[in-house]
This record gives sequence, structure tokens and C-alpha cells, in this order.
Amino acid sequence: MMKEWTREERYRELTRDALGELQQLHETVSASPYRCTYHVQTVTGLLGDTNGFSYFKDRWHLFFQWFPYGPVHGLKHWYHVSGPDLIRWENEGVALIPDRYEDNKGDFSGSGFACGDKLYLPFTGNHRDEDWTRTPYQLLAVMDEDGNITKQDKILYGPVEGYTEHQRDPKLFYRKEDDSYYFLLGAQDMNKKGKFLLFRSKQIEEGWELLGELKVRGYDDFGFMVECPDLERVGDDWLLLFSPQGVEPQEDEFRNIYQNVYFIGQMDFDNLEFIPNGPYKELDRGFDFYAAQCAGQDVMPDAAVMCAWFGVSDYVYEPQVEHGYSGLQTMARVMTIEDGKLMQRPPKAVYGLKDELLLRIHEGKTEKDILNGRMEPACLIRADNIDDRPFEMCLFCTEDQKGFTVSCRNGKLTVEREEVINKLNTAYGTDRSVRCENGLHSLEIFVDHSCIEIFVNDGEYVLSARVFPCANENGFRAEGLDELAVYRLNASVKDDFVIFPDQKQE
Repeated sequence: MMKEWTREERYRELTRDALGELQQLHETVSASPYRCTYHVQTVTGLLGDTNGFSYFKDRWHLFFQWFPYGPVHGLKHWYHVSGPDLIRWENEGVALIPDRYEDNKGDFSGSGFACGDKLYLPFTGNHRDEDWTRTPYQLLAVMDEDGNITKQDKILYGPVEGYTEHQRDPKLFYRKEDDSYYFLLGAQDMNKKGKFLLFRSKQIEEGWELLGELKVRGYDDFGFMVECPDLERVGDDWLLLFSPQGVEPQEDEFRNIYQNVYFIGQMDFDNLEFIPNGPYKELDRGFDFYAAQCAGQDVMPDAAVMCAWFGVSDYVYEPQVEHGYSGLQTMARVMTIEDGKLMQRPPKAVYGLKDELLLRIHEGKTEKDILNGRMEPACLIRADNIDDRPFEMCLFCTEDQKGFTVSCRNGKLTVEREEVINKLNTAYGTDRSVRCENGLHSLEIFVDHSCIEIFVNDGEYVLSARVFPCANENGFRAEGLDELAVYRLNASVKDDFVIFPDQKQE
């Protein structure tokens, strides 16, 4: 039975006096069979939204929502990891601690933007008074070249009148055409409808003005709340990414409790209007994906680099919670727009983790097999020349149950976790499907102990899923594939116990 957490426990401050307790929590967590080896994960407690994703001083920086003391939502901090290539990450420690009036009950999500010798980190301060009434503030922290992070005293913007307390997740970006900075905010109006608010300033640290609501031509309903909005220029197009809450399912789409979607189109800054080229679509067609954020970066000018929370708000991942922690980040994805279509690919550095070839089937004949029907917990599975032919792969299966299945029937790709022992959030279904417009030709499946990311047709679609196999769910079967290879993948994340940044120097 899961522990019931009181408000006092959920809003307990992080202090150095708790290091011994947190060390014990980390020892328990690190022994979990569900720990990953090339995905960013929490050192203790709960990991949530991607925050502050950016490239600064020749290094990628990724922050995330973090509650230190357990696998529940509580007093939110920012935790910091960094790495050279989007796949090798190391723990840097807590980055933002709620420590002032405006954020006395949490440092909510925000973004990252490098300018000169500073990395700017706008975020939402969650203030609550004695009656537990919330007031949101848009705040700013700055990281210098040495990695020191300082919160600025000035408020970027206070609560906007005419909207509820739900105003959060500032995404900062620069527009060279008018030499101005902007930030986009998710909000809820008084009619309980999700909205976008757009702000502008000539300088990052002050002078912000509210321009108004950003409208989307042809659309006026994005559910009851918009979270984690993001505007990115990719080549000649703009991407509008966001996480609407309250979108209804439509056949094979939008079947999670909350979604993460995108538009491709053009931005009309003069009229505060986004003009989409077509309907909005899901960023990920799998089970577990939310709060995606693109990095503030200039090293890939014709692409957006995105990462997301490998989970969904209000979902419960009980097997992980029972081991004292919860949450994961997806692999970063490099996103391009090709022939009007969004393509998402894993970072090139992940292929550097490839180790031994464990299985190869070529032209329908097995040329090598040292798997012998066993599931490799961290691996890359590559299938080619599918051409819509029926097949079935069973990952983490047993003799009696199929485990997590990937199959194709009548040209439709389906992933299913009905026949796993540890079932997850079944109220929202146990299968997800996608039909590729030009047929199903290839799959790359990245497996990392308790997560699976499936890239379809070189990034035409991606499906992500958490899976928590029991000890006897250790089998692998594949039928109907003429071209198949399985490689072991080496580790690339350091699971070090680092709570405060100065621990790394000791």
C-alpha cells in the first residue's frame, strides 16, 4: 500500500541537514531494477517537467522539476544535469530552491536562453498564502560561466488580471526582426479555457509588457488549460508546441489523460496570431510523454532539439513508486520539418553506445543469435524492409504472456502492454496505434530497462512507453521480420549522489 503524504511532508524544505536521509534514499533508489542507463533520471524523489533546456558554453544543460523526499508531487525545485552531446549526462545538483515570498511553495517550470556569458532561466514562482490561495509570478534566475545560479530580485511579470491562478511555464526566445525578446506563457481564462499569453521586452531582465493572447487561426478550444507552451523557428516554418489538458480522444489519437501536441505554421507577430498549416498532432503517439521543451540553442539552426518528461501528469507509476522514486526524461530528439512534415530523430551520440551485436536476421535467415530468446535490458532493436508486412515482436515476455508487443497488421503499427504483469494506467487503454501515410518500412526501438522509445520510418512517428518488467519477464520473440538486428547499448548517465552543487567539488 502506497504511503499517504501530508501537506507538511510534501512541502518540507530542502536543507543540508537532510543529506544523510537523502543518501539512504538514493541507495535504495539506485538498487532498483528499473534504473536506466542512458536516460536522465532523478537522484531521489520525483522527477517531472523538462525545464531550462539549453546549450551554454559548449555544454548541454537540462533541468527538471524535482521533489527530493519521495515519489509524490510536493515542493518543487529545479534539478540540474549537464553533458557534452545530448546522451552523456552527469548530475550537477539542485539549481533552484523555493526561498522567497514569490515562490514560497515551489519553483514551477520555465525555460533556458543563453546570451553572452549568461544563461537566463525564467520560471514561475508558486506563491500560496495562509489560506492556500495561489498567486503566480514570472521570475528569473541567471547562471554564470562558472555554473553559479542566482535568482534576480525583480519580478519579470506578476499575475495577469482576467485569468485564473493557472499562469505558468514561460518560454523565452529572441526575434531578430524587431530585436526583441519574447516569452510565451500557458494560462487559463475565467471561463476555464486554456490560453496562450505573449510578452515582449527589449532586454531580458526587465521591461516586459503583455502583448495579449496569442490566437491560433481556426481554433479556440484547447481544453481547460495549456501547459508548457513553446514557439520555435525551424527553417522557414514555426513550431507551436504545448500540452493541452482536456482534449477528447479521436479514434487512435489523444488517448492519454493529457496530451502533448504541435502545430506547424507561421507566426504573425503584428496580429498576435499563429497560422497553422494543418491540424495539431501529437508529438508522441505512445503512452507516456508530456511537457516537451525545445532547447535554447544555436548549434543546430535548422532544427529544434527537444526533450520531455517520460510520464504524464496524474498518472501513477506504482512499480517505481514502490522503489521510492518516480520519473524519467526522454532521450533528446532532433526535430526537423521536411516536406511539411515534422521528423523526430534520436541524437547521433546514442549510436556511439552500440556494443555487441546480439542478433542478426538477414533476408529471413538468422546469421547470428546470442540472445537465445532473452531480452537485453538496454539495447537497440532495428527492423528494416518491413513494407507493411505483418509481424510481431514480444519484449519482456514470458512463456505464457507476450509482454510488451510491437506488431503490424493491415498496415497499422500497434504497441500493446496488455500482457505485462505490472499494468499501468489501464483506464486509458493498453494499446496505441498509428498508420503511416506511405507505409511502414523501418523501426528503431530503444530499450532502457523500464522505458521503450520507438522511432518509426526514420522519425516520421515516435511512440514512447514505460514498462516495469518482473524478474521472469525476460524473454524476446520476433516473427515475420526479414531484416532485424539487436545491439547491446552501453551506459551514458552517471547515477551519482549529488544534491548540492558543491558536493561535486568535495
